[in-house]
Amino acid sequence: MQYDLLLKKPKLTIIVFTIVTAIISINALNVQITSDIEVYMPRNEPSVVILNEIREEWPIDSLMIYLKGDNLTQVAKLKEMDAMENALNPLPTLKDNVAYTTSIASLVRETNANMPCGEDKIPDNQMYANFLLSYIPDEIKYNLISHDGKDAVIIVTTNKSINTERLLDDKVYPITQSAKQFKATPTGIMTMYAETVRWIMNKIYGVALLSLLLIILTLFAFHKDAKVVFIVIMPVLYAVGLTFGTIGLMKTAFSPTVIAVLPLLAALGVAYSLHMVNYFMERMEKPIEAIKKMINTTGKAVFLSAITTIVGFASLLSSNMPPIYNMGLAFLIGVLYSFITTMILVPTMLMVIKTRRKRSMEWRKLANLTKYRKQILLILIMLSLVSIASIPRVSTRSSVWEMMPLKMESNVLMHEYSEKFHAGQSGVILVDSGKSEGIYEPALLKKLDEMEKIINVGVENVSVYSIVDVIKKINFGRIPDTKEEVKSIVDKIPEKYKIMLLDKKAHRKTLMYVDMPIMSVRDTKRAVYSVDEIISHYNNEIKGYGKVKQLTGLAAITAELNEMLMNQQFRFTFISLLLVYLCLLIVFRSFRYASLTMLPI
Repeated sequence: MQYDLLLKKPKLTIIVFTIVTAIISINALNVQITSDIEVYMPRNEPSVVILNEIREEWPIDSLMIYLKGDNLTQVAKLKEMDAMENALNPLPTLKDNVAYTTSIASLVRETNANMPCGEDKIPDNQMYANFLLSYIPDEIKYNLISHDGKDAVIIVTTNKSINTERLLDDKVYPITQSAKQFKATPTGIMTMYAETVRWIMNKIYGVALLSLLLIILTLFAFHKDAKVVFIVIMPVLYAVGLTFGTIGLMKTAFSPTVIAVLPLLAALGVAYSLHMVNYFMERMEKPIEAIKKMINTTGKAVFLSAITTIVGFASLLSSNMPPIYNMGLAFLIGVLYSFITTMILVPTMLMVIKTRRKRSMEWRKLANLTKYRKQILLILIMLSLVSIASIPRVSTRSSVWEMMPLKMESNVLMHEYSEKFHAGQSGVILVDSGKSEGIYEPALLKKLDEMEKIINVGVENVSVYSIVDVIKKINFGRIPDTKEEVKSIVDKIPEKYKIMLLDKKAHRKTLMYVDMPIMSVRDTKRAVYSVDEIISHYNNEIKGYGKVKQLTGLAAITAELNEMLMNQQFRFTFISLLLVYLCLLIVFRSFRYASLTMLPI
């Protein structure tokens, strides 16, 4: 590498490089971070394809307001809930960023509106309100209010593309803070996604400053020279700015794990700079001669280290999961910038900043460990065997709940909601009859009723409700025998149920809503696969009337994601080791040295 031009004018080199770094680093403010678990999934995965098909007909993405109080079915409290819903969704369209809201109050109001002499409001009479409550199907009612009446939820359904933070700041937070007769707190998966990103952004600066301080103190403890510490630290800071600036220029969303680039840059950047500086300080030639030797010796070693690290992280680029691919790209960019900043800044700063050099920095006590080579090798072999034996116990933390801050209020409340309502991991099943008003077919409805009962009874921790429950509630517990009767009943159904359960125009499709509590990934996978098996069985029985698509939503995506990660992580490891080994073979041109270098890895 030709350094003469850089070394002739070191001050100018530093100034120009600083300007370039500053211009790129400004874009770090544009880094897009999302904790939405869907971004992990390739677009062509079955659950994602079905979910996007459903979104064309229904707004199904939602956040939740959790309500706590005594006897939340009291008329006064129902009226306050209703007022909150009206404030959240004043317009019938998505112009206010809310498609519709659902709560026990809105169902009482709509049930009242559909009564022969009813009105579109919460009744003033408590007995009449209780009667209306009894008219709501239990399968739906107890998804919105607990059996003891002390906990309830308002579901705020919106569109996937809306700005969740703006919706929370402009509407949800102010409205929940104004609640008087009960405590109202935002939660739900969309709220948790938004608050997790905020939590990360609030913590990252403090963590970064603390890390920087600890690194500076550690370096100072060894070198006791502020100038040396400054020279070692600056390439790291430049690399961080360049990396996140470049990431900010990329029009893509990163998962929160992109923050792991920070400690990686700190570790590699300090190591690269320290190797170079230590070599320079141990040389007694003229500074320019020492710097040239440093570049030709330690510089080459740093280059080899950077190349093998980049090649190792390049294995992540083989993933078809966008965040894993993006993560690999971020690591690759970070390591490359660490090398570039080290090779540009360290030599030029050593030319500009005069440091005290000393003959040698010896580590006699550490060197004495080489006397115990056999013992050290035996310990390493034992540790390796224990590690290999522990591989089957390794689990991938792919649950969305494990990615959230534990003490974040919306996360705490979501777990409480899960315990009270046996829900939290929502999902949907799309039923497509294939023809206009095909959902009115009694034979299809009866099969859906059977399927729903089998899932509710036969699959642990899973509950389902559908249009069948509403029809049966209105029709005294039975499904009508003719399409005409079904159509007549559907015409009487409150509008809220139609919005939730039926497609907008043709009534060709319907949704079945599935809920399961927050539980381990293993139990979630078991539940999802059980539901899909039942769906597969009933698809054979309703061939003439339509098709039931497999379960999709949070639980299904969690199950698929876990399966993909488990399959890919071993592939990443194998590809990474293979690429690094090939790189070492090319550099050393020796199987022996390449193999010896690979052993510690």
